[in-house]
Amino acid sequence: MREQTAVRFKITSTTLSAVEIQTRTGLTPDETWKVGDKRGPFAVVEKVHGFVLDSKALFNATLDDHVKAMLKRVAPSAQKVGAIAPQCEIEFSCILHRKKSPPLRFQRDDLRWLGVMGARLDVDIFLLEEPPAPRGGGFGAGAAGTATEAPKTGS
Repeated sequence: MREQTAVRFKITSTTLSAVEIQTRTGLTPDETWKVGDKRGPFAVVEKVHGFVLDSKALFNATLDDHVKAMLKRVAPSAQKVGAIAPQCEIEFSCILHRKKSPPLRFQRDDLRWLGVMGARLDVDIFLLEEPPAPRGGGFGAGAAGTATEAPKTGS
């Protein structure tokens, strides 16, 4: 797997449907579901309505670029999102796949936007393991780097 970053803004509610969330906030979702829908590889039955926005930044963009892109998308509706917060769970989720743990830094104004919307910040970092480097002496590498014949087997 290669390094990548994703940022999602998710609103879930037991009382407000995705359509109601869209109507009240003016945001257009990238993904929705309703109570009772079966989702995912194991067909889990949803217990809440869901409304998701995905960052439109490239998968290999920096976390800061993803955060800025998402906040630019939701900022015009921040007050409206904040108004429905008592009936919802709102999560700003950052998912990073990296070879080594990256430094995390969020700007004060970015965190204020999350506060206005009543959003929880969730950061998940998945460390990628590098495949072990091949050790010397493999097939085709003889003494001093010269090629050798393949071993003879059978008759």
